[in-house]
Amino acid sequence: MSGIWRKVRSAWSVSTLCTLFAVAACDTFPLTTTDFEQDLAQSPQVQRSKSEAWVAPPDIQLVLERSFGPVSEQRILLPNRTAVRGDNFLLLRAREGTLATIGRFEPLELLGATGDTPDPFEDFDSLLLETRDEPMGTLSWAVWTNNANLNCVLAFRRLDASSRVVPEGAGVMDMMLRNCVHGTVEQALAPALEVNVGYAAAGPEGDLPRMLSPLAAPQP
Repeated sequence: MSGIWRKVRSAWSVSTLCTLFAVAACDTFPLTTTDFEQDLAQSPQVQRSKSEAWVAPPDIQLVLERSFGPVSEQRILLPNRTAVRGDNFLLLRAREGTLATIGRFEPLELLGATGDTPDPFEDFDSLLLETRDEPMGTLSWAVWTNNANLNCVLAFRRLDASSRVVPEGAGVMDMMLRNCVHGTVEQALAPALEVNVGYAAAGPEGDLPRMLSPLAAPQP
């Protein structure tokens, strides 16, 4: 398996996770974070077709999109075939600008957009996170398991323009995944893995996944 595996024996702070993602120094929006989050939350959500999803996980059920200022957000509903309450979903936030102006990755902003840490996980500060480095960036996740082949993951990652997979006009795309499956942890992580986040969704007639921009074409 590609990537460097590292287990963390104690819960990480938000600042440690931000450092891990190797992002630039933080600048802020004109609004305070609280005001901005409130305005974004009040922005209307528009249902998009599955072919308009920014990523291509299997079994997309619903795509909702909204935007405010320099931020656009997609919520992608995934099937939940377990008895664990709550939805399986991908939350994606794309931000216009450059790494120098966007600021560092803040997982708590994504958690705030969902109201709280999703079940069955406890609060963020108590999460035991694992991480691996991939060509498209660092993937970090926590695991909840019943030790009987039921596994849930809460995963985070940032994709930037240097990885050539962010939506057109955006500098970064932040991602949070909550996924519970009857299967392995790797199967639960599948919607956030490179094979599914490197391309937008397939076209409505089953075309090959469309590149997000001309720059996303494979390099020689």
